[in-house]
Amino acid sequence: MTAEYDRRESWEKQHGGAPVKCILDVSKNIRYLFDFTMSENGLTSIQSRILGHLSMAEKEGRSVFQREIEDVFRIKKSSVTSVLQTLEKKGLIIRESIPEDARMKKLLLTDTARKLQVGTCQMLDGIEREVRSLFTDEEFGQFLDYMNRIDRKATELYNNKEEKDA
Repeated sequence: MTAEYDRRESWEKQHGGAPVKCILDVSKNIRYLFDFTMSENGLTSIQSRILGHLSMAEKEGRSVFQREIEDVFRIKKSSVTSVLQTLEKKGLIIRESIPEDARMKKLLLTDTARKLQVGTCQMLDGIEREVRSLFTDEEFGQFLDYMNRIDRKATELYNNKEEKDA
């Protein structure tokens, strides 16, 4: 019996063939790795993810406001406010009023955040390469297909539950 077979057998016993439990456990392990990696830059994972979102929007020439962060990351207004205040104190973002509505503040990266984001992307690219190396091109395509199917179903179930609870 190979170590790989032992691992698979152990995995099946541990999860009982439950795909959601498997996904949650893998997600947890990746989250721990991500959190550890981001902590080397003095960031939490949500801070890093928000900076990444702002960086992508900047590259696309889009303005981002707090409401978008709430929606994209599905987190409460008070939590977003707290994270954004922390990012401001760290000198990583600024809030800028827009002429059309002084109450609306667009979120902008500072030069410090842009530099930090370059390093963060390099670290994440390294992790992505390691994970990608586990698969052949065909297997990777299948993996992405499976993940997309699971994501669509999870989103559908979430939206249905949200509609029932509304």
